[in-house]
Amino acid sequence: MVPLLGITAATVATAEPASPAAACPDRMIFEVGGNGDPKADVYNGSNERLPAGVAFTKVEYSASIAPLPGNPISMDDSVAEGIGNLDRAVRDFHGACGGAQITISGYSQGAIVAGDVLNALSADTVIPHGQVNGVLYGDPRRPSDNGPGGIEGNIPTIIPGLSMKGERGFGDIAVHEICNKNDTICFSENPITNLLGFANGVVGYLSGDHRYVIDPHAHMGNGDTVHDQPPRVPHGPPLPLPIGTPWEIFNGNLGAAQDSVTQIRNQVANALSPELRDRLAELPFLSVPSA
Repeated sequence: MVPLLGITAATVATAEPASPAAACPDRMIFEVGGNGDPKADVYNGSNERLPAGVAFTKVEYSASIAPLPGNPISMDDSVAEGIGNLDRAVRDFHGACGGAQITISGYSQGAIVAGDVLNALSADTVIPHGQVNGVLYGDPRRPSDNGPGGIEGNIPTIIPGLSMKGERGFGDIAVHEICNKNDTICFSENPITNLLGFANGVVGYLSGDHRYVIDPHAHMGNGDTVHDQPPRVPHGPPLPLPIGTPWEIFNGNLGAAQDSVTQIRNQVANALSPELRDRLAELPFLSVPSA
């Protein structure tokens, strides 16, 4: 199964700076993996290519999303664990190496963790904002400044423990969001105004478009990069109607949210092949509990 969002159990410093400031790296990259990747192994290849003066710290957490099979920990608890581990690791490193640059990177569920910490740091002055940047891949909370945003600002909360928290920003901290156009996790069309566009993202996710070339040192910068892709489900632009996303309309009303997502799931299923229809449970955001 393609990884979705991530969590781990402890903070592991793969490259630990020595105590003297002279031994500190010029830049430390903090890395958070996605669902099923508690040790951020998705970063292994890029870590082997880091230049001198750049080190990395893998931040471990549970990387789990109940109700997915084999995931005993809810996404909310997993994300909270990751945020605590990452925030502590970043602040401890800055305390030891106050002049070093800090890059915070996350993939999928790890992008929720990394992005939420970057959001908190943008409202904090403990670490100068010019010393911090972020690189996020397949972020479910990606802002909708460049077309549709992430799924957490589109689909409402339908399962306790799988909270859809909406979009968030980063103030004056430079953050590079990287997203594939066929990936419903970060590029999620409003299913009310563009059902086939939303279905395209679901098919893309199930077909591997949630995979990314992970290399935060090469992808630093600021702003939003959406990789254009040929659609997997033919669709046009959204209807030009001033209708909010289901998240905007129903989030906070669990019963109405579940009814809305049930309708969306049934409509999307009609646009899928039988094989992909059987895999819809891999998207817990559409896994409406049985009545």
